[in-house]
Amino acid sequence: MTGSYRGPIVDVHSHPMLPGEAPIVALPHPSEEYWRKVEGMDFRFAGALVIAPPADLPRTRALNDKVLALAKESAGRFFSMCSVHPADGAEALSEVDRVATAGARGLKLHPNTQKFDVADPAITAVVQRAAERKLPVLFDAYSPFDADQAGKFVLLAMQVPEARIILAHAHGNRFSDLLVYEILTRYPWWKRNVWVDLSATASLLVGGPFAEQFAWVCRKVGTDRLLFGSDYPLDEPRTAVEAVVSLGFTESELGAIFYGNAAGLFGLPPP
Repeated sequence: MTGSYRGPIVDVHSHPMLPGEAPIVALPHPSEEYWRKVEGMDFRFAGALVIAPPADLPRTRALNDKVLALAKESAGRFFSMCSVHPADGAEALSEVDRVATAGARGLKLHPNTQKFDVADPAITAVVQRAAERKLPVLFDAYSPFDADQAGKFVLLAMQVPEARIILAHAHGNRFSDLLVYEILTRYPWWKRNVWVDLSATASLLVGGPFAEQFAWVCRKVGTDRLLFGSDYPLDEPRTAVEAVVSLGFTESELGAIFYGNAAGLFGLPPP
């Protein structure tokens, strides 16, 4: 097993190549390759993500159907993180309803790839509908193009307090912006409805001068709000595990980060 952690793992952020789809890296990365890469490690579940294109509802539905099928074919080892494009308006909301009924565990939205502003009211509408259908929403939360994006996520969480919002990549090299969530815990009205996915950023910072600061910020946010993600195939699952372990969390903290927090958030069985 990797590092000092030998417990179960939920990977909330993976991109297995679905049937008929092109790879997102140089080499194919089918779902079976993911499980080959984690042999010998106690990976129990992985969230399989898709990203809906703009103005193409048939394509969006086809992608969602493929990831829902993957979840069934894997007997739940992969759980489906479906997607909609917020610009599709009422039809996007209907698709949230459809995938929730079909067994989706969450929703994936990507401001950079899908080219939307987190402050757009259409985003609030999608997050509100996802909350009504008990679906956590995982956002790519690092933008080199929008300096105000971190604050927009705070406002979104306030506008939809019943939502469960996941910030993938921990704001990247702007991870210190996460400190606002420690400040918000001082207010009785704050619902602590934001989680942080450590994918990519932990691997990027480990071994460097910012790693200790990153771990400190993560603890300020609260280790009960941290989630492990590999971002496979953009990063190797084993490498991603090693990066999180290397940040110096305790065994109890690692148990929450690697399994307990995600199990509670996505309704997965206890270890």
